[in-house]
Amino acid sequence: MRNDDRDVTYVEQDGGSTAKWFLLGALVGAGLGLLFAPQSGERTRRDITRRANKLRRDAEDRFEEVVDEVETRGRKAKERVEEWAEDVADEVREGRRTIERTANSARDELERRLADARARRRAAVDAVVGDDGGTA
Repeated sequence: MRNDDRDVTYVEQDGGSTAKWFLLGALVGAGLGLLFAPQSGERTRRDITRRANKLRRDAEDRFEEVVDEVETRGRKAKERVEEWAEDVADEVREGRRTIERTANSARDELERRLADARARRRAAVDAVVGDDGGTA
């Protein structure tokens, strides 16, 4: 059964650009409202100057907050990188020690086997030389 009488609603997201335009429109509207308000020109100029100064102070405060935040995040990132680098260096040092231990153990094992082989060879030579009395 088809229902062609249904209402279809589309939801559109604009990523916040509507809010930006709304804020810009509000600022322009406030500025125009000040310019066309029924008050003296000197008072209007004073109000504009006062509000511009407040806006400048607010912008400077916000800028300082952003700078502080960037510095803090940068410092934390640097600390994390330094910790990571130290961890990697520790792992490399431990790996080097493991390789050295393994190499030393392998060398010791080879030296032991070589000494055993030499001893067996000497024993075999002594057995051959000893069997015929040293004459060939």
